Amino acid sequence: MRIALHGTGRMGRALERIASERQHQVVGRFDRSRPIEPELLREADVLIDFSHRDAVRSVVDAACAARIDLVIGTTGWNEQADAVRERCEAAGIGAVHAANFSPGANALFVIARTAAHLVAGFDGYGCGIEERHHAGKKDAPSGTALRIASEVEAGSAGRIVPAVASLRVGAEVGLHTLLFDSADDLIEITHRARNRDGFARGALLAAEAIHGKRGFFRFDELLGFGVKA
Repeated sequence: MRIALHGTGRMGRALERIASERQHQVVGRFDRSRPIEPELLREADVLIDFSHRDAVRSVVDAACAARIDLVIGTTGWNEQADAVRERCEAAGIGAVHAANFSPGANALFVIARTAAHLVAGFDGYGCGIEERHHAGKKDAPSGTALRIASEVEAGSAGRIVPAVASLRVGAEVGLHTLLFDSADDLIEITHRARNRDGFARGALLAAEAIHGKRGFFRFDELLGFGVKA
């Protein structure tokens, strides 16, 4: 598969290395110094974006104009989701997005929903989410934390609304802990990213899965973990 990358930072470098390991070819690299243009995407089968939320609309427009599939790994653009969905569906391309492309994190979303359903049957439990990322991460709470909170609310039929605490310090790649706390016991469910390779592997898995499809999907839907929104 021929891949174009938008975002050439640490995630871009991880994607390029792992794409090579999976026998894919990177045919284009774009960032602020080399803005993305539809005519520059002619050789690509799929565009993978890990950049900044302010660039999402231009990335979507370029993929739609070039009629290539799209993987959106950027977070913090939820308020644009309906417009992005409509644009991708009108262009007839396949697009997949995720708050977190780590397969383990997507398993955590299912676990969070199930745990909330079980805990909601008992009295006396409070619920919270703690998330920690490196000092350079801009959005807070993280998209992953917001997704965990959404799954908890859905699993508990709205009876549990977790508080979210965010910390931006140091070099932490990504740490999320869901807590159900009572006077008698504490349940902790944690996902910790050891490096960025898991995100890159997941994004490439998403690219492989979306290629040739039409529609707007969450990553967990392609994995068979979720119900299509």
